[in-house]
Amino acid sequence: TWTEQTTAGSRMWGDITSSSDGTKLAAGVNGGYIYTSTDSGATWSTNSNSSGSRSWYGITSSSDGTKLAAGVRGGYIYTSTDSGATWTERTLAGINHWEDITISSDGSKLAAADNSGYIYTSTNSGATWTAQTPAGSRSWKSITSSSDGTKLAANVGFSGSGYIYTTTLSFEDEDATPPTITSVSSDKTNGTYGVGEV
Repeated sequence: TWTEQTTAGSRMWGDITSSSDGTKLAAGVNGGYIYTSTDSGATWSTNSNSSGSRSWYGITSSSDGTKLAAGVRGGYIYTSTDSGATWTERTLAGINHWEDITISSDGSKLAAADNSGYIYTSTNSGATWTAQTPAGSRSWKSITSSSDGTKLAANVGFSGSGYIYTTTLSFEDEDATPPTITSVSSDKTNGTYGVGEV
């Protein structure tokens, strides 16, 4: 059986997400606000001054429901660390047609699909982003991830038919700190060079 939750109103809902236990919900309106619930949808609230009225399409939640990320079609990606009470505009991924977005269970790794461009990933909760150009520029429709955020699956189909794409990402190289060069030496006799690092 299903329960019609009328307290949030009848609206043009773009997407909805849930915490792993189902108590915290967040839903975005296409041409409206983001609404949140802490009682499995019985009651809803919105912080319109923080999220703003936008074309919300994709929204995703960490396992505990505290970290949220949402994408705007023709706008930026926004993130929240307090279950949707306040939101941060993430401009580094650019203004795109964000069709869908997914998040790891701890909220640190994100992946977002542009329906007329690339898939973008973040390893620091949305502060910075990397375009996954090997996947190609396509009409991405949906994207999902494993709990640790390393395995992604996305499908094409926003405009016409397309394939499903999967990948396993290694974030070690992105997160690694490059070595610090402390000295450079040369041997003119045999033409070899040595680099010292810490």
